[in-house]
Amino acid sequence: MHRFTLPNGLRVLLAPSRRHPRVAVAVHYGVGFRSEPPGREGFAHLFEHLMFQGSEQLTGGEFYDRIHRLGGSANGTTHQDYTDYYQAVPASALDGALFAEADRMRAPLFTEEALAEQLEGVALEIHGTTVERPYGGFPWPLLPAVLYRSYANAHDGYGDAERLRAATVADCQAFFAEHYAPGNAVLTLAGGFDAAEARALVERHFGDIPGRPVPARPDLRERAPEADRWAYGTEPGVPATAVALGYRLPDPARDLAGYLAHTVLARLLRATGARGGGGPVETSCGFFGPLDALAPETLVVTGLLPPDTAPELFVERVDAGLAHWAEPGAPGHGEAVRTAVRDLALDHVRRHDDLQTRARALGRLELLFGRPGLLAELPDLLADVGPADVAGAARALRGTARAVLVLTPGPERTRPAPYEAPAAPARSARATGEPVVPAWAETLTPAGTRVVCYRDERTPLAELRLKAPLGPGGWRAPGRIRRLAYEAQLRAGAAWRATGHFGTVQVTTDDQWLEVSGHAPAERAGDWLRTVVGTVLTAGTGGAGGPNGPTQAAALAAPAAIALQRTADAALRLRLLPAAGGAAALPGPAGAVVVVTGPGDPDATAALVTRTLAGWSAADAVTPEGAAPGPADAYGEDTVLTLHRPGAAEAHVTLCAPAAMSTATEAADYLATAALGGWFGSRLAVDRTSGLTVITGRDTAAAGHRAYLRAWYEGPHRPHTVRELHERVRRLAREPFTAAEADATRVFCAGQVLSVFDTQETLADMLCQTAAYGHDATWLMRLPRALREAPLADVSRAAVRMFAERPLTALAVQTDAADTADTSAVPPDPAATDTDEADTDEAARGLPGGRAA
Repeated sequence: MHRFTLPNGLRVLLAPSRRHPRVAVAVHYGVGFRSEPPGREGFAHLFEHLMFQGSEQLTGGEFYDRIHRLGGSANGTTHQDYTDYYQAVPASALDGALFAEADRMRAPLFTEEALAEQLEGVALEIHGTTVERPYGGFPWPLLPAVLYRSYANAHDGYGDAERLRAATVADCQAFFAEHYAPGNAVLTLAGGFDAAEARALVERHFGDIPGRPVPARPDLRERAPEADRWAYGTEPGVPATAVALGYRLPDPARDLAGYLAHTVLARLLRATGARGGGGPVETSCGFFGPLDALAPETLVVTGLLPPDTAPELFVERVDAGLAHWAEPGAPGHGEAVRTAVRDLALDHVRRHDDLQTRARALGRLELLFGRPGLLAELPDLLADVGPADVAGAARALRGTARAVLVLTPGPERTRPAPYEAPAAPARSARATGEPVVPAWAETLTPAGTRVVCYRDERTPLAELRLKAPLGPGGWRAPGRIRRLAYEAQLRAGAAWRATGHFGTVQVTTDDQWLEVSGHAPAERAGDWLRTVVGTVLTAGTGGAGGPNGPTQAAALAAPAAIALQRTADAALRLRLLPAAGGAAALPGPAGAVVVVTGPGDPDATAALVTRTLAGWSAADAVTPEGAAPGPADAYGEDTVLTLHRPGAAEAHVTLCAPAAMSTATEAADYLATAALGGWFGSRLAVDRTSGLTVITGRDTAAAGHRAYLRAWYEGPHRPHTVRELHERVRRLAREPFTAAEADATRVFCAGQVLSVFDTQETLADMLCQTAAYGHDATWLMRLPRALREAPLADVSRAAVRMFAERPLTALAVQTDAADTADTSAVPPDPAATDTDEADTDEAARGLPGGRAA
């Protein structure tokens, strides 16, 4: 191989081989999608397309025409850290091939027509790869945004087709001037040519291209994650859940031996599968193959799960596979490693026997690592990898945090939120009043608790929230669960005060959820969590007073209106429950959410939370059954549940129906709920002649979501009110909203959402609430813009879907009269009629289009 550099900085590799009648020409430029600035996601890929659209001497389609006439081929690809262009032609056509490459390195043509055409082509490519294909975007480009946190490493290399349409010809010219200098490129020739003649041709065609400054490589350094990071999506029309694990690989520039040991380990995992059966396992060192990118790079493990197999089981199987290979002296390991090394070496040799593949590999290794000779050295370097090296790699992976991407079958396609650079939204926020997306981290504990941590440096304090579903045991006996919560409050408060630290611990319940909230100095967050685990989550059902002991009625009493609403919801949950029930108990970790906001690194905080919650297990919840959702037919138009409440001054009516919640429709659903009856300017709030006070909202009842309407009025219950409310809400829901209605609602709701960012405390409350309802970690920050941009037609359709298409069950009526024309009376839980009705400020929390806390 011949290696030299032209005066303008162009590096040249010549790999002549007389046995080949053709020659491959490859040009690698040191720019990939990790070189893109924020706001230009996907531009490197778009530019690769544009480089085939003409140059100073070869306009239009002449570049391809010259090659195709010779029976040759040409293409280009965009990777993390480079873009390559390559062609293969008969050896006699080498002069013309070099001329064409030099012409577009010197003076490519960018026109409005070509840009528009390639924007359409790129949009189709993005759609075909990420939308039309089953499991589109899995594992790339979705997985990097889960494993990495910096913009360069995490952002989507395809970008958004609509955002790319803002590109101009001037943008293209600037991108070329910055990144496509000769000094930022490597020219490689492989095949049938004479080295001396080829060098003369290279100097003639490329030597007079002016040199330009070479941009610095982007800073890709990033600390490895300290805790597992999980992300979820759904995919329609597929039979199986897909799981991808992402691990950080050693830097091949600094630790090539360690990198190759991981390469052999990946082959072993693929060959033997993850331990314990359950389907094949695929592995890859790098998203596009080994030694294809600078560090950090990713080892990817993927699998399709058998039916009814939890993703956690796949992760456990991979862990078992790593544990198996972490023992170098185990029987059969030596032979297995030798076989894997042999197969990898043979695959390498066979793959690079192809002329174009060889030229591209030489140029890539020169550009990235300055070692094109690695192509020939790799078989021998692999042969040096032994069982002890593989065991070290396996132990390293077992001890490191990873990313887990899960796509499950579902009725609609959802994806984890794409990575957004923090700089651009921050500038936008200052200009438009939008909230800034903070640095954040998310993980799922082995016991099933979602942990979300946000950086908020407004105070030196950490705001901590825990929200756990109570399940059937709590729903059957809400009075008892409130007493248990109160007793837990006493224990937690006393334990925290005993530490001598500043801060609070508050335990509350609304019968649907158990909530623990409070604050502490950021450096004491671990102490706060340990206090909660020891006194609340693992305290069982005993403690001061016991479930049948004193109830502290004065401390637990709630306003009458809230008490009536909670009694109504308790009746609904009883109706939705299966026949079997469990004892009232504090909840277990499955389905719970923990949110922490405060200064410090979110990844480190998430790791701390995960470690601290390790002592909280499902065994702490003595309820024998899970929170199974109630049947859909538990709601019914002809069902009226009647509850008698002696002494009540008001009658309360609640109408509700099941309503699916999805991030894809959330903004429209939010606005529809608010415009119908969620604020003082809504349709149902305008008519005061009936004497009714009416609000609409959404929340969770049992384990399912619902849309509801609440009405109350003075005096005894009037049976015809239910029918009137049915007719009124359906009529209004079927009438499309006007633009004026929607715009007024947008302004009000967006303003309400923005209010939660006023303090760290309110922000933590709402982040916990949105996380508990399944929205992604940055949804609350994106909600104000989504409310402004939701199409009017979608808002009207959402009102019909939630409030007019399905039966609105008259859930409960509270009245002071024992005689009523309504039927199907359901007696309330005796515990629910005690004086300890509530210990939470439910009515004061939640947002108009959102849900009660």
